[in-house]
Amino acid sequence: MEFEAFVRHWRATFSDQDGSTIVIALSGGADSTALLHLLHRSDFRLTLHAVHVHHGTRGREADGDALFCRDLCDTLGIPFSEIRLTDTSRSANEATWRYLRYAALRRTADEIGASAIATAHHRDDVAEGVLLQLLRGAGPRAMSGIHPLHQGLIRPLLPFSGAEIRQWLLRKGLEWREDSSNISPRHLRNRVRNEVLPLLETIEPSIRNHLNHLAHALADGERCMAQDLEAHNLWIDPWHPGGGIPVQEINRLPRALQIRWLHTQVARVGLPGATRRQGELLCEVLSGSSTALTLADRWVLRRAAGHLWLEPGQAIEPYSIDLEAGQIEIPIPGWHITLRDSAQGDVPDRWTVPISAQGPLSVRCLRPSDRFDDGRRPATVLRAFLPRHLRRIWPILFDGDKLLWIPGVEADTTEVNGPRIVEVTRK
Repeated sequence: MEFEAFVRHWRATFSDQDGSTIVIALSGGADSTALLHLLHRSDFRLTLHAVHVHHGTRGREADGDALFCRDLCDTLGIPFSEIRLTDTSRSANEATWRYLRYAALRRTADEIGASAIATAHHRDDVAEGVLLQLLRGAGPRAMSGIHPLHQGLIRPLLPFSGAEIRQWLLRKGLEWREDSSNISPRHLRNRVRNEVLPLLETIEPSIRNHLNHLAHALADGERCMAQDLEAHNLWIDPWHPGGGIPVQEINRLPRALQIRWLHTQVARVGLPGATRRQGELLCEVLSGSSTALTLADRWVLRRAAGHLWLEPGQAIEPYSIDLEAGQIEIPIPGWHITLRDSAQGDVPDRWTVPISAQGPLSVRCLRPSDRFDDGRRPATVLRAFLPRHLRRIWPILFDGDKLLWIPGVEADTTEVNGPRIVEVTRK
């Protein structure tokens, strides 16, 4: 690797970051140490902030890594933060550590207003990742490699191999730290790196290049499917009364796109992903032989009334809020309710209502004793308009114990002639 090659790659891929603040994930190993030096030596006008995440699992060796990183940043004049993870369970797996590590990096990036987090993943990591996912029985999406830009993360070293990076450090006389846990066969990634890949190279010396090409080809296919899905715009909104999507619309998609839809849909609500088995069970829900599919964190994909709905795994607790002038956030994600003076031009609709009641107003969930003035049970009305997971928590406007309005559903017409306006909005 030559410095000029790194600069050309940055200019081609990350030039929009020039002049911005970047958090660098600095472990002290060869790769992250090289990345720190490369970005520090460049003329990209970057403001760098290095973050070392101390896992608390390797005793004095880990303490030495942290001290090395701090001294290096002090020498280069780069701001440095050390974050010690509070979950120090030695039984935690690699995925848990990775989640905690990235969460810590993102917190720091948010605190200092960084535009991106730079990690030192390189070409060998892509090859190892493809084999790891293959051994775990993953599909094309998981084997599509490490993306150079993804959700605020940038990987400037992806075109270069680990050997090239170390050779650059040696030529420059730069030091780094070795992590003894990287040779432990207890971790599957280490066995792939230290045993499987070297064995495959005795059979096919270009295996790393082949695996990288495979990852790139799969990534191209995934991008095409992602663009196709975005064009269809078939996404469930679990917090909207009309947030379901027709089953027939998903049934019209090719099977491969249905599986990709499931992966993307669960990611859109913050779930870690769908398993191969859940992809298989999706077929049963779409065909009607099953009505529900349990996902991560106890979320449920449910088929009802010809639509697909997503039901959250954690219930929202019942609530009651006194309504005063101004906008109030209610516990259902994204929803707000506003009480204001009537303005000329306001037209009542399913989300806005003029209220004549002058007493104190409140917004709360349905209670078993609630009734309309004509004796009807609101629960019956809610069943006709709302998916099951929203019925118990949907906001209802009351004047004392008198039910005035179910937003988006029905109002008491004797009380909806002004002068105040109540409006429910979704961001």
